[in-house]
Amino acid sequence: MQFLKKLFKLFIKVGKIGIIGLLLTVILFFVCNYFFPFKLDISYSQLILDRKGEIIYGFLSKDDKWRFQTELDEISPTLKETILYKEDRWFYYHFGVNPFSVGRAAARNSWTGRRTSGASTITMQVVRLLNPKSRTYFNKIIETFRAFQLELNYSKDEILQLYLNLIPYGGNIEGVKSASLLYFGQEPEKLSLAQITALTIVPNRPTTLGFSTNSNKDYLITTQKIIKERNKWLKRFQKDNLFKTETINDALEEPLDINFRKMNREAPHFSFFLHSKYPNQNILETTLDRTIQQKVEQITQNYTRRLGKLGIYNSAILVVDNETKEIRAYVGSQDFYDTLHNGQVDGIQAYRSPGSTLKPLIYGMAFDEGFLTPKRKLLDVPIDYDGYTPENFDKNFNGEVSVEVALAYSLNVPAVNTLKELSVFKMVQKLSDAGFSQIEADKHKLGLSLSLGGCGVSLEEMVGLFSAYSTKGVFEKPHYLKKNNNKTNKKSHSIAEDNFSFQLLSEESAYMISDILTKVERPDFPSDYQNSKNVPKISWKTGTSYGRRDAWSIGYNAHYTIGVWIGNFNGQSSEYLTGAQVATPLLFQLFGSVDYAATNESIKQPKTLKQRLVCSETGKVPADFCESLLNDFYIPTISQSDECQHLKKVFVNNEKGNNKITYCSFCLPKDNSEKEKSYKTEYFPNIKPELTSYYLNRNLPIRSVPPHNPNCTHIFKDKNSPQIISLFENREYILDDDSTQLLLECRTASDISSVFWYINDKFLKESKPNERVFFSPFEFESSTISKNKNDKKGKTHNKTKISCTDNKGRNTDIYIVLKRNY
Repeated sequence: MQFLKKLFKLFIKVGKIGIIGLLLTVILFFVCNYFFPFKLDISYSQLILDRKGEIIYGFLSKDDKWRFQTELDEISPTLKETILYKEDRWFYYHFGVNPFSVGRAAARNSWTGRRTSGASTITMQVVRLLNPKSRTYFNKIIETFRAFQLELNYSKDEILQLYLNLIPYGGNIEGVKSASLLYFGQEPEKLSLAQITALTIVPNRPTTLGFSTNSNKDYLITTQKIIKERNKWLKRFQKDNLFKTETINDALEEPLDINFRKMNREAPHFSFFLHSKYPNQNILETTLDRTIQQKVEQITQNYTRRLGKLGIYNSAILVVDNETKEIRAYVGSQDFYDTLHNGQVDGIQAYRSPGSTLKPLIYGMAFDEGFLTPKRKLLDVPIDYDGYTPENFDKNFNGEVSVEVALAYSLNVPAVNTLKELSVFKMVQKLSDAGFSQIEADKHKLGLSLSLGGCGVSLEEMVGLFSAYSTKGVFEKPHYLKKNNNKTNKKSHSIAEDNFSFQLLSEESAYMISDILTKVERPDFPSDYQNSKNVPKISWKTGTSYGRRDAWSIGYNAHYTIGVWIGNFNGQSSEYLTGAQVATPLLFQLFGSVDYAATNESIKQPKTLKQRLVCSETGKVPADFCESLLNDFYIPTISQSDECQHLKKVFVNNEKGNNKITYCSFCLPKDNSEKEKSYKTEYFPNIKPELTSYYLNRNLPIRSVPPHNPNCTHIFKDKNSPQIISLFENREYILDDDSTQLLLECRTASDISSVFWYINDKFLKESKPNERVFFSPFEFESSTISKNKNDKKGKTHNKTKISCTDNKGRNTDIYIVLKRNY
């Protein structure tokens, strides 16, 4: 009895010590877990998928492994059962370590005197795969601790997923998905039982059973070994009734059809762009259409190859679906692997001068501001904006043209004038809102040359801009990635793209721009298509940068927007590099292939866009004297409704020949009875001074208004006052010596026969309106209207008054600053 009592006390004492020890062990475990957490630092390979979920490109992980992340729902039940049966049947029932397996392994190893059986669970294998160490008892203890940590911090399914992503398959291939794709060319969920069993065998002996591709002999030997091992396991599955007998019999008869497949390398520019933008995203489900991409690549490569003999070697194409704003094709160069001509440069993201391709936006904004409509006339004459003197591409001027002609013919001067009236600030702000990053960065440096390509844009930005014209003026940044729904697509790997949308132009303005750009009667229409029935029904605009370094052609219809850039990545120019000559033919060819089934569906005219009759001379609402009328679009309550004034009423005396004079309201004779009429009313062309100067300089006939009454003493200013165009208000002019002369030139209304020049209120000379007059500034120095001022270098500044008065008494004054440079 005493013995039992002592034994009981000993049992209690040992139990207490055991409990205390267990508690201390648990506490120690949690302390260690806190200070030495198990950190998962796994670098996965990246997969780029097209819009149908097919792989177009694969990237190695950061440690140069083919290690694709596999979600559990991508693993078939058959693969899961096979893995658990072979590796850890009690996986879902232990806490990282299976004590029965440990005991069994210890007994067998002690009996044989060597290691013949292992006790590693799937959890312990994950620890070893994440932190490979030499096999010692100490490391085994660390491995056990880490296994408990994994079980504490992750679910069983997450641990199994880690295992399936990390198991080795020889070489740099890790994970079930990597092996499935590279050896069988299939996703894991599509594998047969025979293929699955083969995959579960290799990780046990990846060195000897790895799929060799070194030689046919090695390949055959390895295949035979795997088949033998596979069949052995299939029979064990049959013995334990793991699968149906018919399924196993089919698997035993199935040949082992394996072949190392290179990872897809399609759409390289597109893939590398996304890889650099989202480097930590394991799977990118994109909007790219593989079929369209391949068509565009082939056409572009063949077309650009033919341009080589012209010294043109590079091109870039972007195709966007207008309905979804998704990118369907992305060709960054004519050939990614053309190292001789910098083929790896991504021409879609490169910043280049856009040439004239921003003109549609300028006119569209002017439509929305209300001061222009398609038939409104614009000046196309020489201009000078503080030294900036734009010219047209052909170096010619046309006098006066409508907006639709100015845009269709891509005339430069009307675009610059329109931007001047619109303001550079508004244009820059609109482009900045649309994500034009280089323009945003340079917004304080940009001027009127913006309208002719004096800025940096990318093809991606331009295609996004043109796509808005086809979608009622709504701009939306093009999408690279699919918009996934996690509830319906468990494989979703959605990312929040930095996409945005806003109303770029009104629907009415966008339609008017599209209507103008659809016309084929224009100089940039490809000669190869002049008599062809294959002309696509599209709106398009060309552009050529200064120096002929960039050729653009961007077109759109209801379905697609396609942007074409052609040039040389090294900046080399070519006389053949124009949008019309080299870019538009490729654009037409691409539309014929990409949208071959199109029904020529045109962009629908909005109901809010109306038409009205306007005078053909000005494009304004007709006055009573307007005889030639035509229809023009306009936006109610927005478009200006100012009345045409292409003719003006003039009071003319009843004399004939050179004795004809005109009267103003101040000198009009009071006596004009029916019997003795001293004057009559006539209508004369009301031509702007700039246009008058243009006509006179080219000796073009115009019907001029007779001279004003010489006895009229009234001097006044109005909008038809002379415009001094050779000198500018408050501009500084440097004079080399006292003999330096300055040019005086002006523009006047068409009713002016002579002008009078004054310097500091001293008469200089009478001249014809278009006559060029020179004078020596310092001959008038003694009559300066302000005191001389000295700069820091002691050089004198003189402020000089320049006056010009026409024969009708209308006067203009400006003040200039003269600076001695001696």
